[in-house]
Amino acid sequence: MPGQEIPQGSLWLAELAEGYERPCVVVSRASLNKGAIVLVVPCTSSDVTAKTAFPNNVLLDRGTGGPPRDSAAMAHPAQPVEVEALRALYGQLPEEDLTRVPHALARSVDHFETP
Repeated sequence: MPGQEIPQGSLWLAELAEGYERPCVVVSRASLNKGAIVLVVPCTSSDVTAKTAFPNNVLLDRGTGGPPRDSAAMAHPAQPVEVEALRALYGQLPEEDLTRVPHALARSVDHFETP
């Protein structure tokens, strides 16, 4: 896949550095996603309501852009992932969610004030 542009906002099942697979949202901009590494925000379907009460997490409704279950995109453990570790494409987030995920990432590094 290196050389192929991976769209920002695409949702993939990815193998993470910790050694397990998890759905992840690609947050690096498309022009950077032609190489061997992309920046992703991992997602979880565990305790979604509690997790999405925090501004650094974003609710992704099941089926909206591809997640198989309601999920929380968790911006604080964002990490680089090799393109070869992207296992299966779930889909593409709608524009509204695509905007909210990078904002959650910015909140994680205190770029925006949090409510």
